[in-house]
Amino acid sequence: MAKLLLYLTLATSLIPLFSVAFSPENPTDRRVLVLVDDFAIKSSHSLYFGSLTSRGFQLEFKLADDPNIGLQRYGQYLYDALVLFCPSVERFGGSIDVASIVDFVDSGHDLIVAADSNASDLIREVATECGVDFDEDPAAMVIDHINYAVSNFDGDHTLIASDDFIKADVILGSKKIEAPVLFQGIGHSLNPANSLVLKVLSASSSAYSANPKSKLSNPPSLTGSAISLVSVVQARNNARILITGSLSMFSNRFFRSGVQKAGSSIKHEKSGNEQFLTEISKWVFHERGHLKAVNVRHHKVGESDEPAIYRINDDLVIL
Repeated sequence: MAKLLLYLTLATSLIPLFSVAFSPENPTDRRVLVLVDDFAIKSSHSLYFGSLTSRGFQLEFKLADDPNIGLQRYGQYLYDALVLFCPSVERFGGSIDVASIVDFVDSGHDLIVAADSNASDLIREVATECGVDFDEDPAAMVIDHINYAVSNFDGDHTLIASDDFIKADVILGSKKIEAPVLFQGIGHSLNPANSLVLKVLSASSSAYSANPKSKLSNPPSLTGSAISLVSVVQARNNARILITGSLSMFSNRFFRSGVQKAGSSIKHEKSGNEQFLTEISKWVFHERGHLKAVNVRHHKVGESDEPAIYRINDDLVIL
């Protein structure tokens, strides 16, 4: 292999990179804690959970207010990822709170947060800690009178058919998602001070966030493509986070539903939800976009052996 000569000023250790290369191997971290408001979600969202278990993940379901839950035992983390499918929980049980979830992510673990129109202040606080802000109006939902999904049940146009995906194969895979994704829930904005947050699924320019049951008395605070429907975070320690305001996105009903955008003659027999959420979960759980260095060797310029330590301003050769 040709030598790559790098002259580096060593001020820090290796900085975690936004992954741009695929690893063909599955990750070894497989333990996932799923916190729910009601165990009925195991059935109503079984297709999504089945996708995870079929890929080797070990899911442990707990009620979010279970007094015995915890992320650690004797200083060791019990899980490698946390899924919060408990939008209405007012207080976590056991030793879990917002601070412990932040510490969990800061320790390099992954997180999925799914809210809905009943999102509690607690779930909103978790989202804020991750770099996004849900609409402050607790009654607000994303409304789109142009890009809504044709439905016999949705007269207020809160059932959105969105296909404004991020253009990043590393996150969504190389196969195009042909059908729009069904979304019904609350929108969020990205904290401009956090450069690590990315919109993966955006609302259209005609969307806005408001209470669908009342007339607008003031201009909505969230409008157009500034509304994010699904966002992700790649932390500097390589922890990954997914945040959305629609728990229904993950449901069997949305996975199996056909979808047709208003004004379009194209009717898809199946929504893009299953493909979208399966692919994005592969990224979140490091099945894709996971950078792996193999057989890396290094030494000082003019030497051949690897030293035990390097000093600032040492020049290196990396093979």
